Amino acid sequence: MLNPWLDLPFDVPYLLPIDRESLSRLTGHSRQSINLESIPEPFIGNPETATVLLLNLNPGDSPDDSQSHANPAFREALLCNLRHAQQDYPFYALNPEFRWTACAKWWTTRLRQLLKHPALERQKIARLLCVIEWFPYHSKVASLPRTMVCPSQQYCFDIVRKAIGSKKVIIGMRARKRWADVDARLGEVPYLKNPRSPYITPRNAAESLFSQIVEALK
Repeated sequence: MLNPWLDLPFDVPYLLPIDRESLSRLTGHSRQSINLESIPEPFIGNPETATVLLLNLNPGDSPDDSQSHANPAFREALLCNLRHAQQDYPFYALNPEFRWTACAKWWTTRLRQLLKHPALERQKIARLLCVIEWFPYHSKVASLPRTMVCPSQQYCFDIVRKAIGSKKVIIGMRARKRWADVDARLGEVPYLKNPRSPYITPRNAAESLFSQIVEALK
């Protein structure tokens, strides 16, 4: 599947043409939970060069996103990411320039143990780490349907399927059942022990898996 995110509109609503019909069929809380005024984040990082692939559920919906997504530099980082364009920090949440954004605050907290590790360097982590979201639009997780919602999801699903059996380390953060529905093999990859608190730590990932992550990010 060709990258559908090249067709994202440059202004609100940030909704791909191929997803318009599917999302219009959603009703009630499911429809209300999706924020199309924030730029979608179906993935963060470069999936081609990443050595560690995280499987997540959805980009959250923070009240602070409106400010950060209007910031020219952060907005450009988001759009470059969607185009797979080169950046100094492909995992832009780790770019010190964006530390004030809700995105950076969320991810630097979850990745704190990696960022503090003496064998790892922040910019290299940003080059070798990639997260793939099951659902691409900013939303409230509790209201998301359990099955595939819109056609653009298939692009990220293809990225993950391609990584299965490669040398990439694949770790599930959340949504094991949803990812297993994408491909049964994704139900067998290691997942964090506490999906409600998806911190990448030795305790939450187990010592051996955390060590494997560190080695892959060196």
